Amino acid sequence: FQHYYITNNLRMDNFLKVINELQDVFSTVGSSPDSIKLPQIVVVGSQSAGKSSVLEGIVRKNFLPRGGGIVTRRPLIIQITQENISNQSWACFLHNPDKKYTDFDEVRDEIVAETDRLCGNSKNILPDPITLKIYSSDLPTLTLVDLPGVVKVPVDGQPENIEEQTINLVKSFVQNPNSIILAVSPGNVDLANSEALKIARQVDPESRRTVAVITKADLMERTTENRLVLEGKSIPVKLGIIGVINRSQAKIDQEQPIDKCLEEEELFFKSHYQYISGEMGTPYLTKRLCKILLENVKECLPELIIRITEQKVLQQNILDSLGTKVDDPFEMLIQLLYKFCQTFDSNIDGKESIKLPNGKEISGGRHLFQQFERTIGTDLEQLILPEDIEQQIEQEIISSAGAKPALFTPNIAFENLASNQVQSYVKPVKKSIKKCCETITEITMQLSKQVFKRFPNLKREAHHICLSLIMSKTQAVEQFLDNYLKCEICYINTNHKLFAKDRQRIEVESLDADGENLPFEKQNVKRIRALLELYSNIIKNQLMDVLPKTVMSFMVYGFKEDLHKELIKRLANQQKVGDLMKEDVFIEEKREKAAKMLQALEQADAVTCLLD
Repeated sequence: FQHYYITNNLRMDNFLKVINELQDVFSTVGSSPDSIKLPQIVVVGSQSAGKSSVLEGIVRKNFLPRGGGIVTRRPLIIQITQENISNQSWACFLHNPDKKYTDFDEVRDEIVAETDRLCGNSKNILPDPITLKIYSSDLPTLTLVDLPGVVKVPVDGQPENIEEQTINLVKSFVQNPNSIILAVSPGNVDLANSEALKIARQVDPESRRTVAVITKADLMERTTENRLVLEGKSIPVKLGIIGVINRSQAKIDQEQPIDKCLEEEELFFKSHYQYISGEMGTPYLTKRLCKILLENVKECLPELIIRITEQKVLQQNILDSLGTKVDDPFEMLIQLLYKFCQTFDSNIDGKESIKLPNGKEISGGRHLFQQFERTIGTDLEQLILPEDIEQQIEQEIISSAGAKPALFTPNIAFENLASNQVQSYVKPVKKSIKKCCETITEITMQLSKQVFKRFPNLKREAHHICLSLIMSKTQAVEQFLDNYLKCEICYINTNHKLFAKDRQRIEVESLDADGENLPFEKQNVKRIRALLELYSNIIKNQLMDVLPKTVMSFMVYGFKEDLHKELIKRLANQQKVGDLMKEDVFIEEKREKAAKMLQALEQADAVTCLLD
């Protein structure tokens, strides 16, 4: 093998090793980028088609589990690496890389143990792969994926849809356009019924990336039809059809060396198919797979380079967003608290926006302005005199006059009515304050999620402090506006310039209304109603001006002024910093995953630069 293997293309050999490293990273982190389709050889076949014998013939070692029913219940990624350090072949597993196996019987035992670890003692299958690394000076660098054989009838407690499960698992690998399908079919069964070729045609209808392997070729009837099959003239498979001979169970039980079996295989094809014997047998299959894989790698290399570059940028962006590991927790804490306050200021001032989880962006200052316009303005504007105001006016005039009939409307009647109208503004004012409080709370909550996202304890504590400070500032706003409204209620200023000016107009209009022949009492009620509307509108306009100013002064700017001081006071404590700066476990895992992925991608990129 080493004489055949493409010694003048060591850089491509290195690239195949990097492909293996990428596969290791994807297996370790539990997923691979959808855009990166790694070139690999996928071994497909029905149960008992002889896949194990083919793989052991390529590796020249007995290392795969055998038995009845489904033996391969998890994908087995076999990464063969050519190395000249030692004459002895050895192996290790990705899930336990520090343990070195030189006894391949122990490799078989470990495959069984690792399969049972996830699958249990049942015959269920799982998509989680086992990665086996084999190092040898006698073998070429090659990657093969052994998949569970397709089962038609469930046995031993297998689910009823076991066939569907195995086919779906196989297809998840062979649908990769950069994969080579090694379709294994037994020679003693009509190839028209080959499950492997059937699956291969579904994903590769033109057979551009399918290699057909006919096992148990010594059991095939030596007919013209079968000869045409081996010659590749009967079944159209562009990458070729290769016949091999499986070891019989008796030879396996007798532990006959694989090299001896390969010699017998070579002798069989020379004796019975001499004209094509050079293109039959396991050694030729190995050479052919090496050549096909290398050609496949070269063909998909340009696209792979693009995808690797794209993924490098993506993984680097993920790392940047997660931040580096904290070296000085206290310094990081101070920086984050300062950043939080600065970001809040910029958001309120309209210099920065907050991106919400739904993708929308909000500016705190703009959001508050909308609250002033919609809530404060609209709610107060909608406050009008009650429908029964004229009845209230009549009743108030009577009540204010006491036991004597009223010749003129007492001032106290108007003041009482005006006070009641101002009192009706208390509820919408409190509603407006609540809305503004909720807006500030939402801004700080979203900011804390973004600035402190890596540190859940810090995020929680900072948010609690913000809530406490917001409530304190809200109470100050409520107290100020409550006092303001009390002042307006306690003193009805009929000398107000705007009121005095329009009052004369209303009095004149009231005199002109005498011509309507209304009774004096009715004219008086209409006049007082007009005056109440005038006065309440003046107070409303004043309130619509005072309320936003009060919110901005006490709640917003007061919060801004005290925020940093309060955060430092309550959080910048050496005894607390360790707990506050504990990263979210998910963040640590995500950073580690992205770092491993990026490292593997950079290695792949470095090799592809040499190959380009």
